[in-house]
Amino acid sequence: MSTEIYQRILSHPRYAELVRRRKRLAWLLAGSTLGVFFSFVLIVAFKPSILATPVSSAGVTTIAIPLGVAMVVFFWVATGIYVRRASRDFDGLSDQIVQEANQ
Repeated sequence: MSTEIYQRILSHPRYAELVRRRKRLAWLLAGSTLGVFFSFVLIVAFKPSILATPVSSAGVTTIAIPLGVAMVVFFWVATGIYVRRASRDFDGLSDQIVQEANQ
């Protein structure tokens, strides 16, 4: 890509919109992921007895197991949300900006 095209892309008004929207989504997902993860770490550090609570009175499974599974599912869903938004919104906008810059 030539420097001229690169400069046209950077100065394109929709490029600023693309960067703003992508950054907002990235921060939202990163913040929620870190919040979930560090909440779990804080529970492990300061109240491990919560995680040792059995799910049922007759079972041996503790709350930690379904909570860990829920965290993995949450992280997977957050990744899926980003991939879907990137494919649906960001890729099309990026292609449009590059096409307009090449004209």
